[in-house]
This record gives sequence, structure tokens and C-alpha cells, in this order.
Amino acid sequence: MNLKILPTVLASLTLMAAPAWTVGAPAMLDRPVTASTGAPREPAPTLEGFAPTPELRTVHFDFNRSKIRVADARVLDRNAEWLKANSAVMVAIDGGADQRGSVPYNQRLSERRARAVKDYLVARGVSADRIVEVGDGERLLACRAMGEACWQKNRRADFLVKDIAKQAP
Repeated sequence: MNLKILPTVLASLTLMAAPAWTVGAPAMLDRPVTASTGAPREPAPTLEGFAPTPELRTVHFDFNRSKIRVADARVLDRNAEWLKANSAVMVAIDGGADQRGSVPYNQRLSERRARAVKDYLVARGVSADRIVEVGDGERLLACRAMGEACWQKNRRADFLVKDIAKQAP
């Protein structure tokens, strides 16, 4: 590789990973906007009131993928059965990613993972109205060491629940 162009290549990659900003845009916005359209983006769902439950098991993903693995499909089948039998709970699917990749990329990947799990559960009869999907990117790491064994633990979708029957007036 031509070492004279290395600084230019690195600077270009850094700029490509940075968020897009519009010159002259107002400094304060009521809501975040999407980079592609500039339209207001819906606020991210909150996990307030949600808590883990041992009945719903975490699923994991391959590197750079959001496809449900065969072994994890069996876990999701059991999770779907539990959710159908416990209709008074709402579930949050919290997608995650490992530390490799840019922060924006990992955020989108974790959102795709949460969406894949939601789609799987809905296809198995769980009402979509009871499912909240959240992508945490690499913010909530299960393991911080470097290496495949640790990274695998971070490529996941966790389940949190809250009792919606208790919220009725």
C-alpha cells in the first residue's frame, strides 16, 4: 500500500463514520431528525418499568449478522410459548452488538437484531402490540474483554418484561 495516501484514507473513513450535519441547521431541535430525510424521528422507546425474567432466555447472533440461528430459533420458540401463555406482560427486546465496527453501524445492527427477534415472535403468534424493540448498539456490553468468546456474548437480544395488567386504571 502507498503509505503517502494513508492519512487521506484514514481521514476519509473517519468522515464517513461521522454523523451527517446540515450547515445552518438550528442548534436545538425538539426531536432528533433522520439523516436521510431530515424528517423528525420518533423518540426511542423507553425501557422504564421493564425488568429481566428468568423465563425468557437471551439469544445470540453471528458476527455482523441479524439472522436467527437454528439453536436460537428453538430458544425463541420457547420464549414465544411463554409469552402467549402470559398475555398480561409486555416484552422489550433489547438488541446488542460487540465493540467491533463504528458506533453508528453497531447501533443499526443492534436495531436489526431486535427487529429480527420481534418478527420471529410475531410469526409464532405473539401480538406485535406487546413487543417493544430497542437497539443498544455496544452501550450495554455483557463482556468487555477482547476476543471471540467475549464478543459473542455481546451479539445478543435480551428480553425484559413488565406487567401491563398492573397499569390498568
